[in-house]
Amino acid sequence: MDILLHNGHLFVESEIAGIPGYSLIDTGADINGINKQFLEENDLSFPKAGEIKVFGAFGSAYRDTYKEIPAKIFGTELKFTDLTETNLGPAENQLILGAGFLKLLIFQIDYPNQKIRAMSRESIQLKKLRNVESKRDLYRKSPIVKVRLNDEIDVWLLLDTGYTGGILLDRQFVKKQGWLERHESIDSEARGVISSGNMERFNLPSMLFGGYRIENPIISMPGEGEDMAFFGKQNVYGNRVRYRTRKAQGILGYDVLKHFVLTIDYKNGYVHVEPESSTN
Repeated sequence: MDILLHNGHLFVESEIAGIPGYSLIDTGADINGINKQFLEENDLSFPKAGEIKVFGAFGSAYRDTYKEIPAKIFGTELKFTDLTETNLGPAENQLILGAGFLKLLIFQIDYPNQKIRAMSRESIQLKKLRNVESKRDLYRKSPIVKVRLNDEIDVWLLLDTGYTGGILLDRQFVKKQGWLERHESIDSEARGVISSGNMERFNLPSMLFGGYRIENPIISMPGEGEDMAFFGKQNVYGNRVRYRTRKAQGILGYDVLKHFVLTIDYKNGYVHVEPESSTN
């Protein structure tokens, strides 16, 4: 199945209530979500399931959840029982497909050839084939992977297809490594699902991921005095919320993953990567 890559985001074709559109594959999202603008522009109304507090990269907000939503994804008709209202840009963007959906199957994402396929666990023994040291996060159960940065230190990162940057790290961690003194950083802005915030970024000389070396990966961190929920202490569920006792020390995103064919068993935390697909 073809994928649409837009500004580092990975979309697949979908249908909601018979209306064609696109849905975001987001391994970093705790929730499945539905785009508020899609609902409004198509004058759609579904039964409400309740309300939850959603935490984005910057800030939080209460959002309605909906049930009994008919959809067609990967050629399969299904009905979602719990979709959280979210902001996902233009109305053609329909869903965020996060943990609740991705744990059902094994997914292979071929970034270089812009393809994706879904596989049953019976069809591939990913536990034997995996070549990345990985596991499920202690609390949210999403996959985290070990990478080596600059031939200096190993870190565990959340594998996040919804993050458009390279690597996101805590500012205090970066300072502890002395990287701010050795590498010139520039200011930037990042926009989350709730609000935006100030960031800084710089390039490290290299990193290792699954035995493959990537040159000059982009490292991002919160700006001075900026708070991010990922590195906070809140003991709550939401979109990209982490815990102080978690194993993940940061996020691994598109700017690194774009070089690879990524095979991921979300439920068990198994990951395999290779630079290019042997079969399209």
